[in-house]
Amino acid sequence: MAKMKKVGKRGKRIAAPVIEESTAPTLYGEVFWCRVTLFALVILFTSLAFLFYFKVIPKQFFYSTLVLCAVGWFAIEYAVWKAEIERIKKALFVGLLLMLFDFVFENAGWLLGLWATHESIFAIGVVPIEIMLVCVFGGAAWALYLPRKFDRLHSAMDIIVIAVYGALGEHLLRLAGLMSYYGWWNIGCAMISYALTFALFNWVRYQIMKE
Repeated sequence: MAKMKKVGKRGKRIAAPVIEESTAPTLYGEVFWCRVTLFALVILFTSLAFLFYFKVIPKQFFYSTLVLCAVGWFAIEYAVWKAEIERIKKALFVGLLLMLFDFVFENAGWLLGLWATHESIFAIGVVPIEIMLVCVFGGAAWALYLPRKFDRLHSAMDIIVIAVYGALGEHLLRLAGLMSYYGWWNIGCAMISYALTFALFNWVRYQIMKE
């Protein structure tokens, strides 16, 4: 909260209106903090990979752990941007679009005999309900964390990180028996699909959340 005073005609001080400050980052230095967040995500993804690979987290909790991480990330971004409710609504819309895209893509691949998922609480087609929640909340958090103004270098780093860890995550799900690849589909194809998806959604995000 910032207060200002001004001087009236007779030299008396007149109280100026109180200006409420937003908790949202300013454009100045915003890209830096976005990169700090991206580095934190790398640490989180690496930690999850370690915990999943060495079975510190049992496989029956893999999907629910991903949901908790996505919701937790969204909660953090919401706390930062809560003064800008329209921005949050647009970010949730991006998350819903990501969920719909993933739903169509995953079921199409399943029908083509390229992959399948196993042991979900509930699945629509081949898409676990947990992954749908990850797309909505994780996608919304992702849309909020990106710089308000497009930054080519940051978007490139973001796409690379998501492609690498997305493919690694699927590999760990396969090792745990929660996912299977068939035919010509492999981890390289998965990495390319993540990269193309988030290249597309970088464009979608900046079209929907124009600032």
